Amino acid sequence: MRTKIRKKFSLLNINMDVKDIPRHKHDNPFNYNDDELAEKALALEKMKVIYKDVPMYYAEMVYDMCKNNDQSKIDEIKQKIESTPFKYNYSDLQEELNKVKERYSNEELSLKE
Repeated sequence: MRTKIRKKFSLLNINMDVKDIPRHKHDNPFNYNDDELAEKALALEKMKVIYKDVPMYYAEMVYDMCKNNDQSKIDEIKQKIESTPFKYNYSDLQEELNKVKERYSNEELSLKE
C-alpha cells in the first residue's frame, strides 16, 4: 500500500517545462550573485539554529540590512529605535493583565458555585 502511495507522490514531483511559460524565479531585490545567495542561505541556516523562535522573514530582513548597509547606518537605525517612543503606553501593562486575570478567576469561582 505504501509503495503505491509513494509512486503516486513521486509522479507529482516531476518538473514539467511548458513551452513559452517561464519558471518561477525567486525575488532578488539586492541583485546577489550565486555565491552571495549561497552565502545568504548558509547564514540563514545558522541563524535558524541560533535563533529558533525568529521567523525566517525577519531573519532575512536582518541579514539583508546588515549585508547592504555599513556599520554607521546600522548604528543610526539602532539609535533611532532606542530614542523613539512607542506608539502605545505600556507602563501599566502588568497591572492591566493582573486585573484581567483576577476578573477571570472570579468568574470561574462564581461558575463553580
